[in-house]
Amino acid sequence: MKAHFLNQKFWMHFAKNIWEKKTLEIKNVKSPLFEIGKPEIFRMLVDFSDRCRKLKDASGFKFYINGIQAHPDDVMQILPIEKDQSLLGYHQRMNALFADYCLVCDELLKTKSNKTHLLSDFTDELYRHTGFPNRFSEMGLYLGNYRKTPFGVHVDRCGVFSFPVVGQKKFRIWTSEFVKKNPKLDRTFNYQKYKKDSQVLTAKPGDITYWPSSAWHIAESDGSFSATWSLGVWVDKPHQKVFSESLEVLFSEKLGTRGASSSTAFIKLSEESGEVKVLPAVYLKSIHDLQTLTSLELEEHFLKFWMQHISLQGFKNNSQTNELLKLKSHISLRNKKAKIYWQNSRIKKNKVFFSFGGILVESKTSSGLLKLVKSINASKTCLVRDFIKSQKSEDFISLQKLSNSGAFT
Repeated sequence: MKAHFLNQKFWMHFAKNIWEKKTLEIKNVKSPLFEIGKPEIFRMLVDFSDRCRKLKDASGFKFYINGIQAHPDDVMQILPIEKDQSLLGYHQRMNALFADYCLVCDELLKTKSNKTHLLSDFTDELYRHTGFPNRFSEMGLYLGNYRKTPFGVHVDRCGVFSFPVVGQKKFRIWTSEFVKKNPKLDRTFNYQKYKKDSQVLTAKPGDITYWPSSAWHIAESDGSFSATWSLGVWVDKPHQKVFSESLEVLFSEKLGTRGASSSTAFIKLSEESGEVKVLPAVYLKSIHDLQTLTSLELEEHFLKFWMQHISLQGFKNNSQTNELLKLKSHISLRNKKAKIYWQNSRIKKNKVFFSFGGILVESKTSSGLLKLVKSINASKTCLVRDFIKSQKSEDFISLQKLSNSGAFT
């Protein structure tokens, strides 16, 4: 069988002809991405399960028995454990208990993995050709012997790439136009008469399937065990929404406590004729505050907002840590391609902002933190005390925040 490579020719074709337009089924793909296979997915799954057990919170997991979602308290009892040894080992344990089960996990990227950079390589090319997502992408996992997706025919509002690691995966797809004319398909399991109007995608380990955010779909199986991880790229957040959210943050900062008032003092609501002529004083003061905004203030605000957004590498979340740094700690980037972003302030002299994993910290441009970040971004392993002299300093506190966000190894 001919091998397919995810090269520039592929991505250019994908962005122009496939993305958000039609489905795609690619067989025998040659990509380092498939190193995220059975052993790595099992390790990530157990790692996140251990985290849930430690926190006594199974959020991020859903478990379905015969199509019925189990209560969150019950999910904790059936999560994968190290003794399962593999995805198949976990399945054998579950198969002895349930004739039809499905485990769903949407938070695998919260785990520590030395393979995450392979997913970033994939999304870097995707974003370069289709644009950076205004919302996020997330990595999910579907595992079990279920015969149909337990919530029926549905649409996710995100474009989905699927990567089977165990067994064959079969997806039945309908267009949004068809479902609009046949609304009974929504969440149904009984779609026999609509099969002729659907498209079927099949994939096994080494293959990739893709469908756009508008596609209605359901997974089908003969009851054999399968495990598939997916990348969902959410495309349901327009620039208008992003821009207004950023403005809301800016206005909140600019208006201060006045912006939090839940009532408005006034002198007169209207003239006798009903004409409204005068704004309350709080409005006039707020207008004045906004009029004092300079172009540099606006540019800096939006640049910080953008920097925080891209510091998550386009993902919903990333692996966070609680490891306490010390001056004698040696640190380097966990992922050499996931750099710590920074920018000099356009307003305040000698101030610099840093961002990683969606957090924002600030320091002085003359401080050791900027020199440390530049060295780490150059793929160097650094001794903290060579750059920062005190654990009580602002620089060290900011460095710890970056560490907690998963920047270092």
